[in-house]
Amino acid sequence: MHLFYIDDSKEARGCVFSALGIPVQQWTPTLEEVRDFRRRLRREYGIYIHKELHAWKFVSGRGRISDRYVSKETRCEIFRTALEFVASLPGARLFNAVFPRKQDERAFEWLVNRVNRTLHAWESYALLICDEGKEVIYTRRFRRMRAYNPIPSRFGVWLDTGELTRNIPIDRIVEDPVFKPSDQSYFLQLADFAAYALLRREFTLESKSRLGLNRAFEVLEPILVKEASRKDPYGIIRP
Repeated sequence: MHLFYIDDSKEARGCVFSALGIPVQQWTPTLEEVRDFRRRLRREYGIYIHKELHAWKFVSGRGRISDRYVSKETRCEIFRTALEFVASLPGARLFNAVFPRKQDERAFEWLVNRVNRTLHAWESYALLICDEGKEVIYTRRFRRMRAYNPIPSRFGVWLDTGELTRNIPIDRIVEDPVFKPSDQSYFLQLADFAAYALLRREFTLESKSRLGLNRAFEVLEPILVKEASRKDPYGIIRP
């Protein structure tokens, strides 16, 4: 079984979702690794262990995150180091989706579908843990997908029925999604870092590209679930 931590990152041009999966049997030692990483950031940069690290604020130099001054350049170096750390976590896997800005609910739905389908291949189950914000909307959509979830055929029609869609309910994700404030979950903060790295890759900003953020997402390649989308070299789910 896996725990999937889902967070998004948005701007005017688009929205992205990242779902960081941790095998249940690895969860406790992985949490200890994350704590050790935060302790290292405290020792080397003075970054408070229990301070929420929100990606866009972090790289933009906003917020008091440390007992000393940490420049934007250094923050971006730490950001990349954090992504390298995520990519090194034992058994960790990462799903990603990129959609137009106003299609965030559809992006969530497609992401859940790909997670569910992949769980069949892994012979596993999962629980979704999401950042707070759209509890009612996402829970309602998820419950509908348990009963009615029409999936189009990649061949145009389903060959055995000739129909355009087939009802394939979500069956590998247990319970409703759980919603937590991100300041209470290191794993949600790491998912946020992954999502922001993808946002800056897909929707570049010159000010951030000068600091290398447009290339930071590539660090995560070892844990990307590329089979989530065969049309994209990184497995990114797109409409």
